[in-house]
Amino acid sequence: MGKLKLKRPQNLSESFHNLISKETWKKVQHKAVMMFGMDYRSMALFRVTMALCVIGDVIERATDLRVMYTDYGVMPRHLITTRYSSNYFLPIHLVNTSVHFQAFLFTLHIIIAFAMLIGYRTKLTSTLTWLMTISLQAYVGVIGHGGDVFFRMMLFLNIFIPTSKYFSWDSATFYQELPSKRLNNNVNNNVINNVINSNNGNNNNNNNNSNINNNNSNNNSIGSTNMPIINLSEPDSPLQQQQLLQQQLQHDQQLILQQSSQLKQQQQQQQQDIINNSDEIGIEIGSERSIEQKVIQPKRDPDSYRFLSFGTCAIILQIGLMYCTSYFHKSGAEWHNGEATFYALTLDYFATDIAKLFLYFRPALKVLTLAVAKWELYGILFLISPIYSDWFRLFGALGFIAMHAGFIMCLRLGLFFFVTAGAELINIPTTVWELFFNWTDMKILKGQQPTRVYYNTSSPISQRIALILKTYFIIPGHAIFSPLEKMLNYEDSMSTSSPYLLSSSSSSSSNDTSGSDTDDAERSHRRRTTNLSSPTITSTMFSTSTTINNNSSKKDLVGDDWLVTIDSNGIRKRNIHALNYIISKSPLLFPLAKAFTYVPANMCMLFTKICQKVHSRSQQSLIMSGGKRTLYQKKKNPIAPTPRLYSILNNIWMLFICYFLFAYNMNVFDYNFGFQSSWHQFAYVFRLDQSWNMFSPSPPKTHWWHVIHGELDDGTKVELFKNEGMFKFEINTEVNFEKPDPFYKSYGNHRWFKYYENGYNQANSDGMRLEHGRYLCREFNKRHTGSEQLYKFSVFFVHEFQNIDGTVSPKNHFSLWDHICYDKKQI
Repeated sequence: MGKLKLKRPQNLSESFHNLISKETWKKVQHKAVMMFGMDYRSMALFRVTMALCVIGDVIERATDLRVMYTDYGVMPRHLITTRYSSNYFLPIHLVNTSVHFQAFLFTLHIIIAFAMLIGYRTKLTSTLTWLMTISLQAYVGVIGHGGDVFFRMMLFLNIFIPTSKYFSWDSATFYQELPSKRLNNNVNNNVINNVINSNNGNNNNNNNNSNINNNNSNNNSIGSTNMPIINLSEPDSPLQQQQLLQQQLQHDQQLILQQSSQLKQQQQQQQQDIINNSDEIGIEIGSERSIEQKVIQPKRDPDSYRFLSFGTCAIILQIGLMYCTSYFHKSGAEWHNGEATFYALTLDYFATDIAKLFLYFRPALKVLTLAVAKWELYGILFLISPIYSDWFRLFGALGFIAMHAGFIMCLRLGLFFFVTAGAELINIPTTVWELFFNWTDMKILKGQQPTRVYYNTSSPISQRIALILKTYFIIPGHAIFSPLEKMLNYEDSMSTSSPYLLSSSSSSSSNDTSGSDTDDAERSHRRRTTNLSSPTITSTMFSTSTTINNNSSKKDLVGDDWLVTIDSNGIRKRNIHALNYIISKSPLLFPLAKAFTYVPANMCMLFTKICQKVHSRSQQSLIMSGGKRTLYQKKKNPIAPTPRLYSILNNIWMLFICYFLFAYNMNVFDYNFGFQSSWHQFAYVFRLDQSWNMFSPSPPKTHWWHVIHGELDDGTKVELFKNEGMFKFEINTEVNFEKPDPFYKSYGNHRWFKYYENGYNQANSDGMRLEHGRYLCREFNKRHTGSEQLYKFSVFFVHEFQNIDGTVSPKNHFSLWDHICYDKKQI
């Protein structure tokens, strides 16, 4: 055996040169992108998730719109401005606290968040969504929690990363890139060589003659597959055209003689293989680029989906700071001896029914406690692993999602789970996306060619439908979108090279001007079968009759159709049937396509007429617009890249934010990295202030609840809190100090629980208790009259202590507030 010889550098200068060489620098860059970068598609998914969380949060808050956010409820404006507002940030919601204005702001908030979701003017709508969210959080800040802090930080950082690169209206374009589908392993290399050679035949007569011979040999070599070869070149002379036609006729006759018994089935397979092979080597309908360029076009490099900036670093840093600082805040003995989870699961409001079952498995709870604590400390390292970066990042993201799934399964944490788990979707690596798209190729395409989708450039509604499908619902490479005019050009080009496609396409185009769409597939199949079985083909197919048929088809397609699809078998569908077919190819919308099969025929006809009417009206409005630019004209070109100056400024700003976030969190633990006390004002203005001390230094061991004992006008004693008394305002004469059962329903949602925990129970909260009492009197007496009216009540705070052995101490109580609703008239 030979010895492995290593080339040693001759001197230090050569060693230093190798160290700073371009190849070394590229490797360092690639490793940095792998560790700290993110996938464009993951960032787009992150944008969608955050927008959905915003919409969900606003809808949840809207259930208490009148009670929590207007002067009529428990938090009027004067109480907020005098006691619970920040001097550094003025919420927009304080401008007007009427019910109608707050409803308007909530609706506007949802609309802006939806615009962010679809990626419409993404930077602007992302900024406005963040502003509206921090305004809403600051408006009634007393009902906030740690999930809100992380939520607003993610929305802030979302502004400074390119989340609109994919799945957004900003990146929507009619520009059709080459299909990204890999070459099928079953494709014969002779087919590819034949197409290349046939294209080269346009250069001179000698090359063309040799190509004809090559075609003959190739046809013989693939004769077992019964696959005819289509020459897409256009001969330079009538002689060459006649030679090509004669060669094609000979091949046709051989096919008919060899497979007369199973002609119909074999012919369908032939056309499918022809189209599949042409697409798999990158041939695109209506494209002006040469065939050679498309044949050698490789699949897009997965690394081109990766993006690195200080914005992506800031997101990873913020996630790491939340978990790591939370770990160091958990300094209580319960987190070290494994009893913290037990105490957390005994909290009456937070504990779910599943949590009560876990209380019987104390050893397992200890293991979970230690695992959660250590994962919070070390889990972030998996997101920035220098080796197997994609797989370790996936493991880290799934680990955090699983941890929060366990939290939400056992504890009622409101929005916290959806924000934290949704934020981890930004860490989905490129490898996972590639595996997913490959899997969808097998499940949806099944080795067939992409569906051809043709939209009408004279119809605004057709353009919108096609662009929405292409941008949001169809995986790239599963369908090729083109204007209807290109479909006609494609049929024209096919007519000069194959009599099959000419006879099929021209007849179907000219004869389908009338009739329902439901017969399109049958007619297309019948015509194709009839034409393929005809052994006699004349040269008149290339003459004037072709032009007439194409002209009539152009009038039919461009004028009447608003959507046309051609599947891998060459079957054409039109309008509503084409829409239903392309929806069936969407991984998100395919259930709708299945549901449409159960719609009655008369409903389908009605919907078809409505769509056709809208299509006609949109065409008329376009004509009457007086030359107004159409959506196709605005979106037909590739999206322009981001200006370099913006990227530079954005990275400088995000670099400062990275430093600020790190210094701010370290300052909490008295580690000063240059953080000044005056910087707190900057943090309050941009709402970058944060503290991650959930269940720290240890989970609460005191269980508490409220009871409200009231007295009616006739002296009847009533309970006003338990059994959802604060929401139903019914008369409940069962007066005691026992826990509400069920507990969480009496407190409503987690916002109400925070209202009592962060506000009502705290010292110096008489102003809040007064407004709470006034609200309770108004609402109860509005529903009851006469002797059933509420005269006075007292609010009691009841508490007990949870012992380590599972027992609780005897409960105690004290009065928080006494309230008189009105003065009784003296008799």
